[in-house]
Amino acid sequence: MEKLKSAGGMAAGFLLLLVFLSIPIFFLLGAAEFSVWALDWIPGAFAIALGACVLLMPVAIIPASRGLAANLFSVTSLAFGACLWLYTLAFTYLEWGMLAVVIGVMLAGVGVIFTGIVAAIFAGAWGVLGNMALLFAMFVGSRFLSAWLAHLAEQRRMREFAHKTPSKVTLTRNSDG
Repeated sequence: MEKLKSAGGMAAGFLLLLVFLSIPIFFLLGAAEFSVWALDWIPGAFAIALGACVLLMPVAIIPASRGLAANLFSVTSLAFGACLWLYTLAFTYLEWGMLAVVIGVMLAGVGVIFTGIVAAIFAGAWGVLGNMALLFAMFVGSRFLSAWLAHLAEQRRMREFAHKTPSKVTLTRNSDG
């Protein structure tokens, strides 16, 4: 009787393990299907983010508004990154299937970008590879621009603070040296 209970417990544990392992698989399958559906609106999202970047350029030139521009460029970089991730996920899923998506997502979540690039190279889909390169360049470029503008805004804020609150320290030279 004890062996039967032990076998039943092991079967229940194995079944529970399968349920827990199936949740991420269903999530990935849903994400892959969603990315294929999202292929229709990725160009529109890219165009809106690109238009926002163009409109933010004059804001970034004005020193007083560089902090705002840095935050908004950061938002556009997230839009470019989401478009890139969904685009490469959809291409990987359509070209190589769910196994390549699972392998790509297991590589820190962003490995699907690299599997998409490799799939595009092996498929000879140079237009798709160019789209991926453009999305990647816009993602990285807007992220670096955001960081640079944030740095400039912080420098400006520190200069203004130093101007408004001068130091009370008096420096003197040693007469011996």
